[in-house]
Amino acid sequence: MAMPFPEHLDALAPEMLLAAGAMVLLVLDVWLPKERRGLTIGLALALLVATAGVLLAVMRPAPVHAFYGQFVLDPLAVWAKLLMLLGAAWTILASARLLQGHPHRGEYVLLLLWATTGLMLMASAPGFVSFYLGLELSSLSIYVLVGYQRGVLRSAEGAVKYFVLGALSSGLLLYGMSYLYAVAGTLDFAGMGKALAAAPEDARLAVALGLVFVVAGVAFKVSLAPFHMWTPDAYEGAPTPITGFLSTAAKLGVFIVFIRLVHDALAPLSAKLAPMLALLALASMLVGNIAAIVQRNIKRMLAYSTIGHAGFISLGLLAGGEGHAALLAYLTIYLVMGIAAFALVELLTREGFVGEAIEDYAGLSRTHPGYAAAMGLLMFSLAGIPPLAGFWAKYYVLVALIHAGWIKLAVAALVFSVIGAYYYIRVVKAMYFDAPREELPALAAQPAVTQAVAAFGALFVLAMGLYPDPVLAICRAALLAS
Repeated sequence: MAMPFPEHLDALAPEMLLAAGAMVLLVLDVWLPKERRGLTIGLALALLVATAGVLLAVMRPAPVHAFYGQFVLDPLAVWAKLLMLLGAAWTILASARLLQGHPHRGEYVLLLLWATTGLMLMASAPGFVSFYLGLELSSLSIYVLVGYQRGVLRSAEGAVKYFVLGALSSGLLLYGMSYLYAVAGTLDFAGMGKALAAAPEDARLAVALGLVFVVAGVAFKVSLAPFHMWTPDAYEGAPTPITGFLSTAAKLGVFIVFIRLVHDALAPLSAKLAPMLALLALASMLVGNIAAIVQRNIKRMLAYSTIGHAGFISLGLLAGGEGHAALLAYLTIYLVMGIAAFALVELLTREGFVGEAIEDYAGLSRTHPGYAAAMGLLMFSLAGIPPLAGFWAKYYVLVALIHAGWIKLAVAALVFSVIGAYYYIRVVKAMYFDAPREELPALAAQPAVTQAVAAFGALFVLAMGLYPDPVLAICRAALLAS
């Protein structure tokens, strides 16, 4: 029987443009002379802007299902994709110094484009097939980016650990998918939810096993404890801008799928799923915030703090519709804060890895007051201190959690948030109250584009802290229309 031509292919235009454009740039980068390969970076940025334009042109107020039901374009996917494209562009700009004169800078930006393509596919995944396709495309690209610094032992170590454990988690995810498919007879989230609601009693064990393995596989991808083992080494070994992308935009794609899973496929299993999510969130906030306190390397500190943030974000999954909107708002704010914070770490790194130790930030307010002010705003915002954007991100989740009846969990989250404020404030204390380390080499001239990324992030957390309503309103509208 002949297959009909795929419907609504225009909905896939942004992904097709980005993937095809990246392949054209790959060929172009091979043929360009070495001294002109920086042109690839500018063209990659232009491609990201063009993709965002096409995305806005094809968006519709109502969901559009395309490619035999394996792709959905709805307001939730559109908002997530715009954030992913923005995160990819900022990551390239934050990498300006790293890529300057590097012989493989073309491969760096191309891998970032393909990773973004995979994340965009995940944002539009209405089922496990397109979810897994996007997940593997983005993961394979990010594995290479983590090990981008050839000859650096910690970079290779982080990439290998991430790859091995990533392969294991993909296996767990596939194993869980197979159990759920055996019971439901479909890999579509909505269809699976209906089938699981009517599943017979003798299928309970298969459903429970499928649920456990799927949640474990997804939890690994967003660094939820106890599936976080790869995170500190991968974050420390990766180039600093890639660490920022990995901790923000890469997690955004998986959390969008998590929202669809909880709302559609796993809704009939909410009685079993809710305790699992609560335990994962509590474990992540405990491990992330406690382990971050003893870190001396700022990238490892931010890696553990990311685990704590992932736990806090996961609480939004428990609170239903309003919680999902709060989760999306948290991810939006965290993307800006995270990439800007890692851009500042990149700016403050001197001669190799000098500048990654928290002690290296001592007296920064006297030597570089602008950098210190921006870093201080970002650290306070990540800690959730009012009136900055990070405060509202946590506030929205806590309010949704309380309204859903999870009061004890909200109190625990608040306690862990207070504990987590310590290690962020420690960085501010070093910058403003400790004497500068005179033996450190002076900072070299920094790219203006990377400075702009850091400055925008600092101004964003301040402006949104004073007027937070628009972001939450956008997130609510995106979810209601999806």
